[in-house]
Amino acid sequence: MDYIFSRRHPEFYFSDGTAVFELVSRDCPGGVLYKLHIGLLSHRSGFFATLFSLPRNQSQSKQILSEGTIDDNPIKFPSTLSRSDVDYLLMYLYRGPSMYPMDGTLVLSQQFLVSVLKLSTFFEIEDGIQFAIREFNRLGDRLHPALQFELARCCGIDFWIPHAFRRLMLMDITELDAGHVAQIGRSGYFWLTQTKAKMQALRSKIAFHVPPIVNSPECDTHDACATAWTREWQDHVRQLIHHPENPIPCVTLLHDLRNVHVTGLCEKCQDLTVTWLWGKCLFTQEEDLFEEAVQALEKLQSEEVLREAAWDSVLQYISL
Repeated sequence: MDYIFSRRHPEFYFSDGTAVFELVSRDCPGGVLYKLHIGLLSHRSGFFATLFSLPRNQSQSKQILSEGTIDDNPIKFPSTLSRSDVDYLLMYLYRGPSMYPMDGTLVLSQQFLVSVLKLSTFFEIEDGIQFAIREFNRLGDRLHPALQFELARCCGIDFWIPHAFRRLMLMDITELDAGHVAQIGRSGYFWLTQTKAKMQALRSKIAFHVPPIVNSPECDTHDACATAWTREWQDHVRQLIHHPENPIPCVTLLHDLRNVHVTGLCEKCQDLTVTWLWGKCLFTQEEDLFEEAVQALEKLQSEEVLREAAWDSVLQYISL
């Protein structure tokens, strides 16, 4: 009996609880017992509402009829869950917001939010999912894009995919460690590296070849305009495209070329040349490559087999 008492959770084994659960997991090999409230769980969770609606009758065995009613025959939590994840979910369900764990910077703990989101998805707790999404959105750039991408693909938050992937595209690949790569996953990392390589090849092509100038019929300084255009491309545009820290997007570059006066280049020749570049669509291919990758990643979101594989990954997520 002392052994049973020692396994009872110090906070989430309620004397007036109506269902006993046991978790035996990698971080809790000895097991821990929870005694929770069927009404609360059924009201908040689609999973538990279904579980507790299953009919029981006297023709069933005593083992089945007593399941969840006594410590010796608890309902088993999946062993893939961790004790910290379960505890964090119960903190969300039972405590008020003022008692949620903080990370020391007046914002909620990211690990707490990860656990709430993961298990709310698993147990179909819609208010928990929306709560975690809302709080993560408040973090802004403090939420690492690799973690955001993992949560998006594993918890079905499809609208996070483009934002997280764009932030990953802005990072140097050397900024990602092995943990980040694991979070992104094989498919995500494939599209990330492939898209980066294609964009770099495109940018090198654009930077190397000076586009021909399109002279206006009204311009009487064709040669001077051509020289000014070539000089601008070689001295400034190439540096902007290949800047080691803040390379300018090609579409932004086109906007700048239209709106910034180039010394020695008449306004009409500049406008015609930039308009011609827009028409060639070369400078907009960066965004096309990005959209191609996002569409492929969003398609993976709808493939059930891959979603299940991703879910297996998120259940094994280790603390930040």
